[in-house]
Amino acid sequence: MLTAEIENHLKRWGRCGQAGHLRYVPQASRLLFCNGYILLCYALMALSVEAQTVRVWQTRLDDGSKREQKLEQYGVDQDNDYMLLAEQPPLEFQNESIGADRSIVINPERTYQTIQGLGASMTDSSAWVLAQLKEKNPQLYTFVMQRFFSEEGAGFSMLRRPVGSSDYTATGTSYTYQDDPARFSIGHDKEYIIPMLREAKAINPSIRIVGSPWSAPAWMKSNGDLNGISAEEKAAGKTNRLKPECFDAYADYFVNFIKGYAAEGVTVNAVTLQNEPQFDAAAYPCMRMTVDDQIGLVRTLGPKIMAAGLGTEIFVHDHNWLLHPNDKKVIGGDAKMDPFELVKKICSDPVAGQYVAGSAWHCYSGSAMEMKRLYEKLALELPDKKIYCTEATGWRDETKKGWLGDCAWGLKHNWLGGLAAGASVGLQWNLALDHKHGPTTRDDSLAVGLVTVNTDTWNSAKFEREFYCMAHVSRAVRPGSVRLHHIVKNGGGNILVLAVQRPDGSQALVVCNQNKDDRSFEVRCGNRFLKLKTPARSIQTLTWF
Repeated sequence: MLTAEIENHLKRWGRCGQAGHLRYVPQASRLLFCNGYILLCYALMALSVEAQTVRVWQTRLDDGSKREQKLEQYGVDQDNDYMLLAEQPPLEFQNESIGADRSIVINPERTYQTIQGLGASMTDSSAWVLAQLKEKNPQLYTFVMQRFFSEEGAGFSMLRRPVGSSDYTATGTSYTYQDDPARFSIGHDKEYIIPMLREAKAINPSIRIVGSPWSAPAWMKSNGDLNGISAEEKAAGKTNRLKPECFDAYADYFVNFIKGYAAEGVTVNAVTLQNEPQFDAAAYPCMRMTVDDQIGLVRTLGPKIMAAGLGTEIFVHDHNWLLHPNDKKVIGGDAKMDPFELVKKICSDPVAGQYVAGSAWHCYSGSAMEMKRLYEKLALELPDKKIYCTEATGWRDETKKGWLGDCAWGLKHNWLGGLAAGASVGLQWNLALDHKHGPTTRDDSLAVGLVTVNTDTWNSAKFEREFYCMAHVSRAVRPGSVRLHHIVKNGGGNILVLAVQRPDGSQALVVCNQNKDDRSFEVRCGNRFLKLKTPARSIQTLTWF
């Protein structure tokens, strides 16, 4: 239906050849002008109609539980008959309020941080599982990769890549790129890791990669080993740190890693200095980095990255929001610093601070409220520094809380709540693992990737509950999206919301209703109004122009 304004224009210009209208324009020109104007009005009408239409995707968390109870093998049709990331009939904006008691009010004029997006880690194990799936079941592999990275799927736009091996390494042997001091090589990664990264970027060219080392090469370390040290060794004076004389060599190691990947067609957009630098006792690659160690390495690495013209950003900390109870223990005189104060000290250093792009965080110590307070404090005191959440993981054990509990936890602490509090990135741990929680060098792993592949049959690839929650948010926050201010009025609690302005001019909203009952809202964005029903235990993503 034409708006009143367009109808009036059409009536007016329909008489354009009559008295007083374009009377000095030749008849043929008048006809062309009038017909062109009418076509323009119809085009504006079409845009107006399109601008009122809202696309909606929905996941019912209870449907996810039903699917797991019924299915044993997960193929390309695994979500048939279930409301999982399923597109719904479109909704329409209205120009007047519908007067609902509950409302979500979005203010497009009040904006916050720019968001890169969501994703996970392409660990050695994840890359190996995907590469093997490609070889043994190409159809299922293509389905999995498209679901991860295409716009029709989750559109994940960020991948974390361990620099060398982590605790999830398919070969069973830990490695770095310079185990021999005389030879640097990324040869290990060329077999299946780099090919998987290239294939992901071929599907979604906007993917950015952040590299994180679990350990420096053993010869650069004070303990001479990739793995950690025991509490007894530490109490006796042993350390697991970068040798003072090796800072320059380790900075070169980073630069060579970035250059080596670039030569293979993979850009490393950012690096963190060390995964979990306040933890040094693991039976897998790890390394302790104090605040002074991090300042020293940034002072050395920053100029080398600039001199090489690489443009790779540096992030510090890459650990929890709060000190983990185990890390609070002072062993061998090693008292760990409060994470916020540590980041602030590094960023305030007159030399190192200029090379630091931001801080990176994990979800293993601290509540959602403590995360929110930390991110807001970082944004207030270090407004020019980015905030990345680089790790959280699904973990299959007796503490699992089903679809509702696990989804609510992840949304509050990372994928939605983290972005709403100021983060630019929200990452999960392993992108893909096998049905035995690996491959891994650990003997205690019950970790779960975003997809679980049965590596006995290669005929089943189960997308886990974490994937669906992340996909809802990822579909909303395309790279370059800007967070918008919002208020939930009379929501009644347990309603999670994120609103963004996207780079193409569209806007998006994610709403999670954790309650046992349906909730109805009036969504107001500027001067437009939308009636939205959010089913019980559901997640919805809405997009519109």
